Amino acid sequence: MYRMAATVLGRPRHESIDRAILDAAARIIEVENYRALTIGRVAQDAATTRAAVYRRFRTTAELAIAVLGDRFGTDPGVDTGDLETDLRMIQQHRLELFTHPLIVRGLPGLIDDLSLQPEAARHFSADFLGPRRTATTRAVQRAMDRGAVDASVDVEWISDLLTGPLLMRALLPGLQTIDTALIEHTISAAMTELGRRTTGSGDDVLDDRGHADEEHQ
Repeated sequence: MYRMAATVLGRPRHESIDRAILDAAARIIEVENYRALTIGRVAQDAATTRAAVYRRFRTTAELAIAVLGDRFGTDPGVDTGDLETDLRMIQQHRLELFTHPLIVRGLPGLIDDLSLQPEAARHFSADFLGPRRTATTRAVQRAMDRGAVDASVDVEWISDLLTGPLLMRALLPGLQTIDTALIEHTISAAMTELGRRTTGSGDDVLDDRGHADEEHQ
């Protein structure tokens, strides 16, 4: 998550003010949208000063990134011992994430601002998107270690298959909603790319040669 300065001009940071600022910013985004988020508005709603907010965040984009990290954490940390189950749990987490009001009303405006703020964009990628992609990478790597997935698999592409459709629907107006059906489609696409097909009900998975997949036996 985007970290606030540990001290404020040499003085210990007041955690109660940190919390008030994050909560006020989250409320503004959830009830209205990212464009309604201003330093002055946050200071007023948090019962603090503009200077106090600016000492912690230079821009509203930095503040919004901190809000997302505070609300959603970083890594789902899923490890069930079964690749398909891991991916389904990761995608369920993303379903909840991408349909949350903070994302629905906050992400489009934030992404727009990040195109003009390279440093904040790097933090967003490293602190928010990156750990979620890492969750997929770890799940696939564990399957590789078990011998269930070929080591030549392009893990970055698997992450794109799982995250890309959700991110696109979250950002572009007029598209269908993000729902369970989309989640299942993304899992199916990823598993097909991995040389497997989804079972849905825990049945054996067959590879392209018709052999039972050992991970589901």
